[in-house]
Amino acid sequence: MTDPYESLLFQNYTEAEICEILALMTEWDPATYTSIAHSIVDHAERHGFQSDYLKYLRKAHNFNRKRGKRKDLSDGSIRWHKGIEFLIERNGKIISYGEN
Repeated sequence: MTDPYESLLFQNYTEAEICEILALMTEWDPATYTSIAHSIVDHAERHGFQSDYLKYLRKAHNFNRKRGKRKDLSDGSIRWHKGIEFLIERNGKIISYGEN
């Protein structure tokens, strides 16, 4: 059965863009979601990237940790913050990205 969130994630993208999305998805962890696609769709929508999932994935991928402030969280995650951007990761995989 196909993941319905993957259908949403890939909707309106070219074959080349879908390949890029798939490559960027390897950097993500599903955390508490049913799938990585579910996590990305939900976080992108909540953080103002309505249906622009590729832009969301690219921004998360390009987040510069070297210039960010690191905060270790109680659940073992790391929250990086730089300017208006933040990135949360656990075990080297992205859990969330956003802009405040």
